[in-house]
Amino acid sequence: MKEVGKYLFSEDLYYTKDHLWVKVEDDGSVRVGWSDFAQKIAGKVVYVKVKDVGAEVNQGDVFGSIETGKWVGKLYAPVGGVIREVGKVVDNPKLANSDPYGEGWFAVIEPSNLDEDLKSLLHGEEALEWLRKEIRERTGEEV
Repeated sequence: MKEVGKYLFSEDLYYTKDHLWVKVEDDGSVRVGWSDFAQKIAGKVVYVKVKDVGAEVNQGDVFGSIETGKWVGKLYAPVGGVIREVGKVVDNPKLANSDPYGEGWFAVIEPSNLDEDLKSLLHGEEALEWLRKEIRERTGEEV
């Protein structure tokens, strides 16, 4: 984990342009959460809803929603597949703020076409440069 300005970032993860992160687990499933940048910009998370275990999603489908004191947004599936697990964040929304890369994840998805889906996500240096641009554009901060 490294700091980009005042935001944590992991080059090991994949990212969507909606600021979701994707971690490919050893068993081939993917864990999906919200980036540190997103949680700091959006503010205190007060509600998280995720589709039920067993639900099928296509990449780009809405798989849940998140609400803060100043914003309500949809969560779009970064990969297609079946939701295998729902995170503790549904019952304890503050985890999205206090531990976005740990216990604050949203879902584990068993992907149906992982290699193809990962091609459309940001990773490594590309993700880092994109985050720097987002920080500059949304906050005016130079990083």
